Amino acid sequence: MNVVKIRSGQAVPPGVWDEVVYAIGSGGFEAPPPNARIAMPVWTPEGKFNFLRSNVKRLMREGFVKYEASDIATLRMLKSLGAKDLTADWTLYAFNRYALKLLSDMGVKRFVASPENNAGNLAFLKTSGFEVEFLSRQSTPLFISVTRPEAQSELAVFRLGDVWVTTKRTPREWPGGTRVDYSWDPGENDDPETC
Repeated sequence: MNVVKIRSGQAVPPGVWDEVVYAIGSGGFEAPPPNARIAMPVWTPEGKFNFLRSNVKRLMREGFVKYEASDIATLRMLKSLGAKDLTADWTLYAFNRYALKLLSDMGVKRFVASPENNAGNLAFLKTSGFEVEFLSRQSTPLFISVTRPEAQSELAVFRLGDVWVTTKRTPREWPGGTRVDYSWDPGENDDPETC
């Protein structure tokens, strides 16, 4: 599968994509592309979780049936709302057979390999018997925080919904992967030095 992940405000890039994953925020968001897999935010403040839940319920009523969990809380929420076609993003850290089995038992059908994997573990995941997506490009967060970190010239620091994200200025690339992730890229209007 060739998969691309974008977030609100980003256009689907040119290419032949078997699936578009659309990351929503804990607050408002633009309408997802038709037939998109809806990705949950990586962090939702407690006071906004019910708002997120009501947005997901609305999307389900509108016919969206494919979802991607970012953590155990959103996985449980999606299951409680009746979502059946579930995947797990790399933030769920499905590093080993035990984690893959546990998430599979919770209804997850496909997993995204963490960018923190080493070559040996990636080889294991390829032969694990589970359906695993491997990244080919991503501006992997070095850290995510609720307070603004100090900007450094070699890093990009920008606000993404309720969190601050720090990445390298140049996305990471892995040969042979099938998932392109633009959802952690700074937006066109994000000035890493002043945001």
